[in-house]
Amino acid sequence: MLMPHTFPELPNWSFDADEVSAGVYRAFGRDHLGRNVEVTGTDPDALIERCRRAAIEMMAGARKTTEPTGGKQP
Repeated sequence: MLMPHTFPELPNWSFDADEVSAGVYRAFGRDHLGRNVEVTGTDPDALIERCRRAAIEMMAGARKTTEPTGGKQP
């Protein structure tokens, strides 16, 4: 198992990668609310970066759905 990663732009998220087969890794990220992202491949650092980007996209989508629309339909 690699050392857990955290990123300042994603507070409350933690990212990690495990070798699940010879040269094959599963990277995952999870936050304190139970949301998670996961990818599989051969480069654990690149996989953690993909998880980080997916988490950012997820959080951006979550913010859009909770922002007030000022009474207007989206």
